[in-house]
Order: sequence, then C-alpha cells, then structure tokens
Amino acid sequence: MEVPLPRRAPGDISSQLRLRETRHHSRTVIRGLSASANRQIRDFERRHGLPYGDTALAFQRWSKPTRRTRDTHEWRYGSDDVHTDHVRSRLEQALRHLRRKARRELRTALEPVDARALRWTVNDPFAIPWLPWWLRRIEI
Repeated sequence: MEVPLPRRAPGDISSQLRLRETRHHSRTVIRGLSASANRQIRDFERRHGLPYGDTALAFQRWSKPTRRTRDTHEWRYGSDDVHTDHVRSRLEQALRHLRRKARRELRTALEPVDARALRWTVNDPFAIPWLPWWLRRIEI
C-alpha cells in the first residue's frame, strides 16, 4: 500500500524561490497609490525604456527626510558616473504621462513632500528663471 506524501503549503514553496532581482533592490511601487496608478507608472517606465521601479526610487529619494544639506548626487538618480536627471524631474515627467485619477493620486502624495522641500530651501537668486521650482532652490 502506497502512503500519500504530505502536501507542501504554498508559503513553503514560495519561500524557497529566489527573489526577483531589480536594479535598485528596493520597492518598485509607491506606497499609498492605488494598484491602477502603480500599474500606469510601470507602463510609463516601460514605454520610456526606464528600469522597473525607477519612479518609485525617485519618489523614495525625494521624500527621504534629512537633517543635513544633501549633496547634488543625492538629488539625482541613474548610474553613479552619469547623473541623468533630478529626482523631482522624473516624478514630474511621470505625472505628465498618467491619466487624471492616477495623476491626482501622485500629486496628492507629493504635496507634503514638496511643502517640506519648500520649507527647508530658499530661492536661488542666480538660478535661471525658466527652470522648474525645485531646480531654483538652495538647501539651508
């Protein structure tokens, strides 16, 4: 008589699988946004040839509180040797490519972070006037 083998729980099986590697090894979604908004961000990244989770990394860096003045490389993303853009610029680019509801969700998530950035910075009188506001600020 054959003895039936015990069935393995799905959690046991999935815990033994290798984790999927991402470029940044961090969250690839923005917490607080709906699944639809995160999916639209993922589609935006795919259409523009960006690494998966790049916008979430930009949001994470922009919203990270700090008590010290940041170096210019902390405001940028991309590889270490080639700084491609400011993190807030990446978020603004994503905002322009989302549908209305997802855009509103991301803008709502950005409002307190932007307000904090405005409190901790001052206007740069020597900055080029047509630059976005985050590029015309100096940390104090």
